[in-house]
Amino acid sequence: MVNSPSFWMVMALTISIIISWLTLRKIPVKSEVLSDHAVRIHFDYAHPVPGSFARFSSDPLFEWHSFATISIPEEKGFSVIVSRAGDWTSKVIANPPTSLWVRGVPTCGALRVVPLFRRIILVCTGSGIGPIAPHLFRPGRAPMILLWVSRDVRKTFGDKFVDAVLRASPDAIIYDTRKHGKPNMVKLAYRMYKDFDAEAVAVLSNQRLTEKVVYGLLSRGVPAFGPIFDS
Repeated sequence: MVNSPSFWMVMALTISIIISWLTLRKIPVKSEVLSDHAVRIHFDYAHPVPGSFARFSSDPLFEWHSFATISIPEEKGFSVIVSRAGDWTSKVIANPPTSLWVRGVPTCGALRVVPLFRRIILVCTGSGIGPIAPHLFRPGRAPMILLWVSRDVRKTFGDKFVDAVLRASPDAIIYDTRKHGKPNMVKLAYRMYKDFDAEAVAVLSNQRLTEKVVYGLLSRGVPAFGPIFDS
């Protein structure tokens, strides 16, 4: 057994799982209600790099939820935006927490690829702005343009957050689906890519739309990136 690679692989996996649980702790948080659709939760235990996500729970033995971290330069900690997408998120919005369980450290996600490019288009819908916002806030960042498609962003996410996004990206395009209906995301992202002479497009939306936009851009020869939704 000692000479079996499978044995040592199982040992390594087991130890990795145990270590993550040894970091389990309950920490105080500050909840900022943005609307009846979203709440912004502030943490001060880490300052993750743009493109990271962290896991949180109100009942650590039963369920965990991952959210993109939003860190602001020269400010301690980070925040996450929780928008209504199911029972747990609805509960958090209705009863904003004062503490949450955390495990491990913030981990890099799909949009960690953004700093690799000299010019890039960032495309998101709704609360997909969460993973993208820290890239906009990062000082000395490369040129990038945001396309944010959502319904009434100020009513949903609040003036403070939307104004911060627009200060960081004055050229951002915010497409209000309540006023204009749903756009052709592939066509719009491709036109922005050509006009901006970008190197790539990063997409953050629900699984169906992300896969549609990424496939549509890749089929046109555009480097496009988005999460693979394999969880």
